[in-house]
Amino acid sequence: MNLPTSQFSLPSTHKNAPHLLNLAFLKDVLHGLNQVQKVIPCKWFYDEVGSTLFEEITQTPEYYPTRVETRLLKNVVAEITEIIPELTTVIEPGSGASIKTRLLLSSQPHLKTYVPMDISAEFLNDIARQLKQDYPHLNITPFVADFTLPLSQFTLKSHNSTMVFFPGSTIGNFSPEEAAGLLKNFHHLLETNGWLLIGLDSTQNEAQLLAAYDDAAGVTTQFNKNLLERANSELNANFSLDAFAHEARFNKLEGRVEMHLQSLQVQKVVIGDASFDFKVGETIFTESCYKYNHERFLKITEACGWQHVKHWQDDQISAFTLFLFKEK
Repeated sequence: MNLPTSQFSLPSTHKNAPHLLNLAFLKDVLHGLNQVQKVIPCKWFYDEVGSTLFEEITQTPEYYPTRVETRLLKNVVAEITEIIPELTTVIEPGSGASIKTRLLLSSQPHLKTYVPMDISAEFLNDIARQLKQDYPHLNITPFVADFTLPLSQFTLKSHNSTMVFFPGSTIGNFSPEEAAGLLKNFHHLLETNGWLLIGLDSTQNEAQLLAAYDDAAGVTTQFNKNLLERANSELNANFSLDAFAHEARFNKLEGRVEMHLQSLQVQKVVIGDASFDFKVGETIFTESCYKYNHERFLKITEACGWQHVKHWQDDQISAFTLFLFKEK
């Protein structure tokens, strides 16, 4: 499942990506737990187990973004075809199970290539095999990478219309400065004739938000704690999962939902040769979910080289919006 060399150039280090990612995971955990506010970047949620759990979260009654975005996408794929009639390539950073993406893969008449990009190699390759069976006419090329880093090793040589698809309001996992860096990465990735279709959640209803990030069935709790389980299995850590509790908060000042893992007792966690002390109530900050308003978001995207073309907003249960941008 390799792309023709006329379209993409993939480096020889691509096969070593899982090993390099493991080293990066260790570095991020050791650095993050040494901070005053302990932190582990949310990108490390997504090993095979974490990716599967996230897909379960999207099916919980409380988690509205996936249902809303899927409905919006179903309603606009025909219009997207009219706006971009010659769309040939879709690249999806953080592709996960590529469920919503199937709406694009099935609806764009000239589409030839789909590049799912994810940090979890096993999960990504499993999904790619399924997609290859379901879309035999498409060139499905999985790419293992941390999309939050500059993707200089990923070279697009085609001058056909290409779209970065970034659904799920994943952009909300990044601070304004980080989001700007990511949007610039996407811009550099596409070179010419580039488009960006991105989901954004601007919902501010605190009760609705907290329920979405702390479901009654406890799937989000499992998802958050799997980060500790992953550190145990991959980094030789000794986290006790029962000694931590999942916590969702709404930070009104920053306009974001936060996920934390709260220590329930005084404890010492050992990771290899390093050790970290925890007080009762001390937390590991694991995720931010910014709920950017439209004005703020458009300022960020404009400054990163994107021209707003159109948007479609939910008018039923949330303030979720699909935005379409074109490279300036």
